[in-house]
Amino acid sequence: MDKTYSWDHDRMEEFMTILCHNVKAEDSKIKPEIFLSIPLLSTLVILFFIKHENNGDDIFVQIKDRAKDITSKEIVETEYNNWIRNFQPIKKLLLEYLIIQEDDIRATHITSLVEKCSLFFEEILKSEKIIHLMPFTITFAIIHFTVLRESLKLQTSNFGINEFKEIISRYKDHFTNSFHQFFTWRTDQITTKTKITNDLNSTSLFKFQAEGEVKDIIGNKTVNYFAKSSNDQIFIKVFDLIKLRMFNEAIADFMKMFSHIFSLANFVHDFEPSYNISWPLSISSFWVGPYGIDTFPDGLHNFDDNSHLLYNISEDESGVITKIKLRSGDVIDQIQAFYEGDKAGKIIGGRGGTEHIISDLDKSSKYIVAVKLIFGIGFLGTIEFTFNDGKSARFGNLYRLYQVTGSIQIGPFGKHNKFRLSGIVGGEGKRTFVAHIAFRFQHVDVL
Repeated sequence: MDKTYSWDHDRMEEFMTILCHNVKAEDSKIKPEIFLSIPLLSTLVILFFIKHENNGDDIFVQIKDRAKDITSKEIVETEYNNWIRNFQPIKKLLLEYLIIQEDDIRATHITSLVEKCSLFFEEILKSEKIIHLMPFTITFAIIHFTVLRESLKLQTSNFGINEFKEIISRYKDHFTNSFHQFFTWRTDQITTKTKITNDLNSTSLFKFQAEGEVKDIIGNKTVNYFAKSSNDQIFIKVFDLIKLRMFNEAIADFMKMFSHIFSLANFVHDFEPSYNISWPLSISSFWVGPYGIDTFPDGLHNFDDNSHLLYNISEDESGVITKIKLRSGDVIDQIQAFYEGDKAGKIIGGRGGTEHIISDLDKSSKYIVAVKLIFGIGFLGTIEFTFNDGKSARFGNLYRLYQVTGSIQIGPFGKHNKFRLSGIVGGEGKRTFVAHIAFRFQHVDVL
């Protein structure tokens, strides 16, 4: 069973790339030179609302479809349709803006757009379902900020850089608060249940069987366990890890859209290059995992297979990773991260295998952007790190020797390697190998 958790390279990425003046023709589905000589607002309208070969839908229709994997499908169907309908007057003005040539008429048009966007944002803030609207609101924020940026460039009256920064601050507070509220709600969407069955027709001495299930309602993921036992409490430790893994995967999936908020300061940089937004670490970084043969993949597991595992995961302080030590042979025997300030992370695993060292890592020039894990025969058998320069390093030979039972690709997150690996935690098994492992990623501009 293979899984991939990474960002989609969609037209929002395309637009943010153009905003940041980091345009590479070979990476773009749309020829970027088209957009370098026209106003940024015109670029946004073309990318978000004009049908063309690569994107047939209005961007809000696309966002609505993707939001169904992030939040309640019922809320998406009702709320998003309402807000898309309410947005249509603004969309009409945006489309009209494309054909206006005279600067004075453009200025009048922009003034109207500024007013309507401000009122629309105020209405969003009143919504009772506001935490579920974040994918919609993030998309609208990019539209709103592009309109405000155009207003500054055209020097329309009664609006300046300070007013712009005040609006950005309001959006920041909204996204920060909504993020925490949303994931308080999201926690309750991962449920567990257990039961004991008694097979009276069985000739076996052990007639009782404990059965348990962990289910992510939104993500449509289920892990089932069974064991020859009359005690359903035996699943507590493994279920805690599975719930944590599913919750962290939900955050990683949510970040496909949420990560764009970290670029909002770029809308002001033409006017105030030093302007920056301080985002809390609790939303500018996230964990993925823990992964182990007992928590991954989804599907049916036999609790007896966990007899060689120790549930001894302990956390380290994350930071800037400067070095990683591994020991591996057929499987991953040991891993340890080292951080700036000569801090050594916890040693995970035992002393088997051959030592390998990844060195010269830092926070900006060389860092890890993705990790691939391969499982088989009850072990984490292979780990592969991908660096921001595109090179990779693979350790553990299990994939060559035994049948692979599951693999997962974690990252890269963002089209331009905007997230770096900043923490590794885990625990070992009774045979002193790496049994569980989790990774923290942090936005590189929020250091």
